Formats: sequence, C-alpha cells, structure tokens
Amino acid sequence: ASAGAEASGAQEKSSLRRRFGGNGVGIPWVAAGVGPAGSVRAHMGQEEAALVGFFHPYCNDGGGGERVLWCGVQALLEAYPDVRVVIYTGDVAPQEEILRKAQDRFGIAIDGGRLSMVRLRLRWVVEARCYPALTLLGQSMGTVVLALEALSKLVPTLFIDTMGCAFTYPVARYLFGCKVSCYTHYPTISTDMLSLVSRRETSYNNSAAISRSLAMTRLKLAYYGLFALLYGVVGRCAHTAMCNSSWTAAHIRDIWGVASAVLFPPCNTDKLQGMPLAGRERLVVSLGQFRPEKNHALQVRGMAELIKKGEASGKAARMAIVGSCRNSDDEARVAALRALIQELGLQGCVEVRVNLKWEELEGLLGRAMIGVHTMVNEHFGINVVEFMASGVIPVAHKSGGPKEDIVDEGVGGFLAQDAEEYATCMSKIFEMREGDRLRMQEAARERAKAFSDESFKKGFLVGLPSF
Repeated sequence: ASAGAEASGAQEKSSLRRRFGGNGVGIPWVAAGVGPAGSVRAHMGQEEAALVGFFHPYCNDGGGGERVLWCGVQALLEAYPDVRVVIYTGDVAPQEEILRKAQDRFGIAIDGGRLSMVRLRLRWVVEARCYPALTLLGQSMGTVVLALEALSKLVPTLFIDTMGCAFTYPVARYLFGCKVSCYTHYPTISTDMLSLVSRRETSYNNSAAISRSLAMTRLKLAYYGLFALLYGVVGRCAHTAMCNSSWTAAHIRDIWGVASAVLFPPCNTDKLQGMPLAGRERLVVSLGQFRPEKNHALQVRGMAELIKKGEASGKAARMAIVGSCRNSDDEARVAALRALIQELGLQGCVEVRVNLKWEELEGLLGRAMIGVHTMVNEHFGINVVEFMASGVIPVAHKSGGPKEDIVDEGVGGFLAQDAEEYATCMSKIFEMREGDRLRMQEAARERAKAFSDESFKKGFLVGLPSF
C-alpha cells in the first residue's frame, strides 16, 4: 500500500511538472512585479511565467466564497495572459465538471487550459467532525497539515488564501518562500465571539453546557484569548490582506493589528439588474448554504408569525428556502428544517430547494417580492446584494455587513432581529402601494451597483502583492 501511495504521488508530481514546466517541490518560479493591467511577461521581460496558487480546499461547494474564488481566478487570467493558475482542492470531481458548475452556478467562465488542480488527499483533517473539542484550534492545525501537503506537491510564486485559513500563511511564506495574500470572509475568531462567551449566551458555537457553567466559561475565554493571540501572529504573515466588509476589516484590525483593504465580494448583478420590477408574486426567497450560522429556522418562524397575523397578504404568501449542501451534516440540517416546517404546519407554503442551477435561481429572483437573510453578524451578505439587484426587497438581519455596508434601512430594504420583526417587515412590504414598493426596488437596485463583478476584479488585482 505504501509503495502504491508513493507511485501515485510521483505520478501526480510528474503530471504537474509536464503541465507547468517546473520541477516539483521548490520550483524556482520567476517573480514579477504585477500592476493593474498588462501581461506578466511584459513586466518580467523573461520567458518563464509566474504561477499563482489559490488555496481553496472546497472549491466545488457553490457558495459565496466560491464566487470570490472563481471571480479572482478569472480576473488574473484575463489581466495577465501569461499567468498560470493552480487550485489546491480536496474535491475529487473532474476539473471540467468543477468549472462547468462554476459557470452554471455563478455564470463565470474559466479558461481551463491555463488552470490545473492539485488534489489534496488530507482534506479530512480540516473537518469540524474530527475535533469535538477545541474545534477552532484543531481545524487550524489541520490547515497547516493541508498546506504542507499542497505546497510539497507544487510551489507557486504567489499563494492566495480565499477560505480564511490564516494558519497556512507562515507555512507558505517562511517554509516555501511564497508571497502571501488573503481574502478574508469572516475572522476565525472575533471580539464578538469573546463577548458572547463572556455574557454566557447560548449559541451554535457556545453550547448551553458551557454557558451555564461559570468555570467552563472562564476556561473557554482563556482558550479563546490564546487562540486570538495565535491568530494575530499568523495573520501578520500575509504580505497583503483584503476583507469583504467593514465589519470583517474592523475585527481583523483588532486581532491582527494590521490594516486591511475592504473589497466587497463580487455579486452577480449584471444580469439581475435587467429583471423587470413590476408583476412580482407574493413570494419570499432565501439563498444560502445550509450551515448552522445561517439560522434558517428563524426564516421559517418569521413566516409562521406572518401567517399568524391573519392578514390577507400573509395567507397568500409562499416561501422558497434555496441553498447548497456540502456534506452529510448539511443534509441533516435540511432534514431538520423540513421537520420544523411540518411541525409548524407550513408545508403548503414553505419549501426547501437544494443545489439549484443558476438559471433556476434567476427564475425565482425574477418572481419574488421579498428576500430574507437571518445570519447574525454576517460578514457581508452576497445574497442580500443579489436580492437588491434583481428587484427583490431585502429583509436582512440587523447586524454585520448587511447593516453596515449594504442595506439603507427604510429606503432600499429593511432590517430585523427576531421572528416578530421579520413578520412585520414582510407584511409591510406586501401591503405597500405599488408605487412605494417600486421606489424601494429602484433604490435597492441602484445601491447594488456598487458590488459588481467588475468592481471586485479591479480591486482584487490592486490588492495583490507584487510577485
């Protein structure tokens, strides 16, 4: 078995050498200064091109983080014809299938001839299920192992982390000599998390067993404090850092002690901007992966409160909760959500739809009147912007990115915190006069223009270090 594994590894390295013309570990890729336009070769004045590596172990998931990945890859390939890109991923699907999914889900076409994928066999070491205790630390140490596997197979000139795996930065920079850049969607630990534990509040990441015990709370605060210290040390190993919102950048500044550029993530607004605003159905739509922090149960309970009000608009309303599943844990959450819908007697008006293609999502967005978002302290909220661009009035959680960067409350949407508030906001939108609702749709659409793919691409290229 050992000999077979060595042979497999040798074949993979040989394949990568043939593809990129390099020498495997320690490849002396030629460094080059990179500006906002032009080819790398023009900057370099040499024949050998630079290799840019994206560390994204779950590149086939189909969420907002993957939109950032593929838009960043597309930006580099379009701006620099001589750059070659490698994706470090644990996904096993064929490259053609992964790229096809990126186009189906996001409308982003990638030139597969200048891209290759390094397959990571040890991705399981970053799964939360492997660490029932000290999960943050365990997963972070797992990313170190995964980075060692990735970079031992192929060393890029520039290493870009688009998944928030900060503990990989010292590995890439000091062990393998890469330039390092990162795009942070959400800090691994934040002052909000420390505050929540300190207040002894129960949450998806602070169990009741801990929040009820003063001793356990103090122990967890000590653990979080030490982890935050380590997180700051490794974060400062990046040459440049970009964050997806003002909220994320503020937390990164607090913990890393460095300023980072705020670069709003790419939102697919071009096609959505052309959708008709009039003739919308009494349809409420939700978009997002089925992760615990997305708080889908609050959406269902908000719908139940709306119907309980007894107003005609609420009785006629329907809700479609749309999202992607990454694994069996997500599938279990979908099953629990459907059980909640059944328990509340909403099976006739609330449906859960999984892994839809982009064309199907466009159809829903073109018909829906309201879009709901319920994550507390959402780092940004790409789905909220997609609602606004498509003429769907958002009702987002009153925290994080939606509150600070996206929704102009009362002008281009509404903000809420509990089921009653969500129901009130939805009722208000349904009961609006057509002209008032149209003005709110237009204001939301205008605001969404600030979050386009093109704005992201320009900022992404400027935010990278020279390489």
